[in-house]
Amino acid sequence: MRRNRKMRTLDRLYIGGKTRMAQFINGLKRDESGVSSIVATVLLILIVVLLTAIFWDNLQKWFEDIWKRILGESI
Repeated sequence: MRRNRKMRTLDRLYIGGKTRMAQFINGLKRDESGVSSIVATVLLILIVVLLTAIFWDNLQKWFEDIWKRILGESI
């Protein structure tokens, strides 16, 4: 009898915990407040990487010129 009561209590606690966890996960899935900022950040990073890849030759020459000016003036 005593063992059955403990098992029922454990069952209730387990089921209650599972229910609360499922409600938390469902609420988290429905909450989209931070999704748009994450998507915008990822898109901006992609644009910067693509532009760098496209204009790499021009950027490389520009950086080399600036580096030569810096080294030339500091010596």
